[in-house]
Amino acid sequence: MKAISVRVNENDYLDLKSLAERTGRPMSELIQEAMTEYLGRRRGRRVSIFDVPRHDSGALLKPWTREELMDEMLDP
Repeated sequence: MKAISVRVNENDYLDLKSLAERTGRPMSELIQEAMTEYLGRRRGRRVSIFDVPRHDSGALLKPWTREELMDEMLDP
């Protein structure tokens, strides 16, 4: 891995620091993730929803299978 230096404005720095504290993740990890996602979009690479990191959004109301989830997402 290569180390780099990046200059950011104060508000963005404070927002990133706050997000890192709330999520319990290092700022460097958040920046790496953002860069990877940005570069993937710029390269035209499609990202699967199954590649998106899990997010704790509360209690699961219904256990979904992969097939049910795809049906729900693709149903017009």
